[in-house]
Amino acid sequence: MKHPLLTILLPLAAAGLFLVAYLPLLVLSAHNHPSAADDYCFADTALQYGFWQAQKFYYDGWTGRYFSNMLVHGSPLVWGWYDGYRLIPALAATGLLLATYALISELLAGQPTRLKLLLTGLWFFLLMLALQSTVEAFFWTAAVAAYTIPTALTLYLLVVVIRWYRLPQTGLNRPLTAVLAAFLVFAVVGSGETNLVLLVLILLSLLAYRLLADQKLDPFLAGLVVVSLVSSWLLFRAPGNSIRMGGNDHSGHFIGSFLGSFQWLARSAAIWFLKTPILPLSLLWIPLALRLIKQGSPARVLYQLPAGLIWPILLTLLYIGLLAALIFPSYYGIGLPPSFRVMNVVYLVFLLGWFYLLTVWVGVAVRWGWLGSFTPAVWMLALSVVWLGGSVLMSSTLRTIYLDLWSGNAARYDEAMNQRHQQLLAAPPTNRPDTLRLTAVPVHPPTLFIEDMTANPKHWWNRCQASYYGHKAIILTDQPPAKP
Repeated sequence: MKHPLLTILLPLAAAGLFLVAYLPLLVLSAHNHPSAADDYCFADTALQYGFWQAQKFYYDGWTGRYFSNMLVHGSPLVWGWYDGYRLIPALAATGLLLATYALISELLAGQPTRLKLLLTGLWFFLLMLALQSTVEAFFWTAAVAAYTIPTALTLYLLVVVIRWYRLPQTGLNRPLTAVLAAFLVFAVVGSGETNLVLLVLILLSLLAYRLLADQKLDPFLAGLVVVSLVSSWLLFRAPGNSIRMGGNDHSGHFIGSFLGSFQWLARSAAIWFLKTPILPLSLLWIPLALRLIKQGSPARVLYQLPAGLIWPILLTLLYIGLLAALIFPSYYGIGLPPSFRVMNVVYLVFLLGWFYLLTVWVGVAVRWGWLGSFTPAVWMLALSVVWLGGSVLMSSTLRTIYLDLWSGNAARYDEAMNQRHQQLLAAPPTNRPDTLRLTAVPVHPPTLFIEDMTANPKHWWNRCQASYYGHKAIILTDQPPAKP
């Protein structure tokens, strides 16, 4: 399809939208600091008891997330590299972006690199447009390790799986790729329950599809399913999981959690369709979908289902069920709606799955004669532009990011945290542990700040920082809020 507005203006617009979403993250990354929430506790435990003993403490006493626990117990604080936290948000955002580009490249096999870059940039903009929590996605290290990193690894695992089938059956490439895939499964499952559910359901669905459609057992997928189940057992058997779940009286209600998951998904999807230009962009996606499913396309096999409507219907139900299943552990485990960091993952899967599912249905429509060729009308382009502009204005995520920068709150927060760090590093005059009194940080930019110490020296966050810096106790004194 040749359309001047699409071939000239759309790439420029997509590049601009991508930069609008990506560049401020890089700037804000330079203002990032370790959080009082968890970061110091992980680091202090590792320094006091050693890296491996710290894993055992958390596995036995709080959570079975064995892989993400390894990441946080090897954080920059453990190495005394305080400024290393200024790199984490930029690395997290870039890593997720690269993993997405790798997956899009496989799904768009045979298409120009320029188009793959364009769609990756546009996808990242859509992600940032309605991301529930930027701080939990990129800036809070504990959440990055348990959600963002395993999400990126899940996307890359899908890339590895697709490539495995394209490798020659002779030589070492296939066995080595299988080992890499198994490690990625082990790492993803051991990072958190949200990505565990996502990965296990995807692998089981792929294995079931091969059994039903091709009527044969796929040993590669079967092996990955076994690895995922063993890894899941390793996570759920952790004594710490029982301790964490046992602290909430509302957990463990299956029916209520099941219904609550679908209700929350319906509510969230309605917001996403309304506040982002997914629907008008879906119309613009149809010509590309036609290219992907046509005869001779290298990507055709990824979207072509067996004849009959039952398969696309099952895929649609699987898509909806998968999204609800990502929400379910929050209701079942703690009896509450999912946290922002969970919904970050749900929204990401929703975006990728939506356009994949749309491509499948375009193929079905062509097969059944419902759709021949399709060229976007001018009104579709106009609708997309207007809807996109409204989405940007309504995006609380982008508004918050730029407000933190333009207001100077990010810079003031950075300066205040630098001053606090220097105070914490100062040894007491007598070389004996002291009670250190610190003033509260005057600004709390939402993109950078998650939680702080309190006036109670026995609070966990206070105790962890006091121990890390060698003080007897830390008390955070009250301070009037800063003027806007």
